[in-house]
Amino acid sequence: IYRLQADGSVVYDRFDYHRRAVETDNEAFFLRITGVGDYRYEGADLGILVTRGRSMTTDFQLNDRAGAWIRGITEAYEGQGLEVAHAEQGPAPGSFKIH
Repeated sequence: IYRLQADGSVVYDRFDYHRRAVETDNEAFFLRITGVGDYRYEGADLGILVTRGRSMTTDFQLNDRAGAWIRGITEAYEGQGLEVAHAEQGPAPGSFKIH
């Protein structure tokens, strides 16, 4: 269970294994999907966040509280760049024949 602070930061509060343990609008249950060493990419799910209360406005836009949760959870993740693989230069097209 994580808690949303007044300044918009998110902190770990306590362990629970069930989403129903969320008691207030400033708490959320976070089920992490990714693990250490997993490959992340744009659009990949980091986890599932279950909150109480509304997360969208009446015109279906994320509200400020939802934005704070998103920022807080993503700030808890660290990543490192991938090593760039260098392929050897292959033969030019048409420079060999298969018999």
